[in-house]
Amino acid sequence: MHIVVVGCGFAGLEAARMLRKKAKELEITMIDRKPRFDYPPAYPEVLSGKVTPDEIACDLKPIVTKVRAEFIRAEVVTLDLQAKKVRTEATSDGEERDIPYDVLLLAIGAEQTFFGIPGAEEHSYSVNTLKNTIATKNALDNLDYSRKNVILVIGAGLTGVEVAGELVDYFRDRNAPVRIYLVEMMPRILPALPKEEIATHVRRFLSHRGVELLTETAVQEVNERKILFKDGRELRYDLIIWTAGIKPNRLLEHLDVPKVKGWLKVDPYLRVEGMHDVFAVGDTAWFEHEGVRSGQNVEEATGQGKVAAENIIRSLKGKKLKRYRPKNTIQNPRTLISLGDDKGVIYLRGLMVRIFAYRLKKFVEHRYMRMF
Repeated sequence: MHIVVVGCGFAGLEAARMLRKKAKELEITMIDRKPRFDYPPAYPEVLSGKVTPDEIACDLKPIVTKVRAEFIRAEVVTLDLQAKKVRTEATSDGEERDIPYDVLLLAIGAEQTFFGIPGAEEHSYSVNTLKNTIATKNALDNLDYSRKNVILVIGAGLTGVEVAGELVDYFRDRNAPVRIYLVEMMPRILPALPKEEIATHVRRFLSHRGVELLTETAVQEVNERKILFKDGRELRYDLIIWTAGIKPNRLLEHLDVPKVKGWLKVDPYLRVEGMHDVFAVGDTAWFEHEGVRSGQNVEEATGQGKVAAENIIRSLKGKKLKRYRPKNTIQNPRTLISLGDDKGVIYLRGLMVRIFAYRLKKFVEHRYMRMF
């Protein structure tokens, strides 16, 4: 029995590990275009230099070898769910490769979206991948510190807030003048969190550190060195860091299966709806059951990977499948947010915790990274 796992992030690796633990005889193939596994929640701290890329990344091959799976480093170009084949990009000999499967697990994550705003992608940096984060750090290092730079962070969700805090630390450590703007089109920062109390606290904290917050401010166009907002305002800038949202992986666009806003709609057992041999987990999947929707975070990715693996084994044995029960949901999220200056805030079960928040965040990060 051949299981193909596309994507070697937290969801894919956890699934492969559980598959091997439950069934020694399975043939497992893992595919990813990247040679290294890394920890995305730590990307903002790469900008300030608190962590290095090597500290939050490691080679994938030893991890995959440990679960006795074949690792193929390649770009997946098509998914043929009818023929049950995954096609990868042309190799050095000029040939594409078709990889057949009995069961397919999709854990391919998401992509940065620029919402079709003219010039946004061309003139912005990001922290959506480790490669892009390193490029952003290099751009920061190459700024002219003899004058006051203007840095714009577009999108005041969890990532945008953390990036703004780390930028303050970056320029403070260099004793360099700077104006940092955090721009959000919604009425308040952290719009995905249900309670306004935490957004108010974070706003005050960042404002006290010198970050200028622009809410209800939508970007209309980005030109070289100038950004235009829909309310008619303009700002000169030296660097833009775009953190305003994600979209489904482009591989999903041509799949003729049930979707919600482009994400693969999965049933309570994490199978793509209407299919018995294709599972989807992590940022690839839209899981919503009985009014509860799974969040898109590391905790949910690993939880889904584990349950999907168990259900693959159960389906192969003809046993009753296990329902997935999300813990870190859209309706009731729990998150740890770093704010720079070794400070942070925790949102858990509707409560805000500030004491030891940053230390706890680092402890949780270390625990997740040690898993692999």
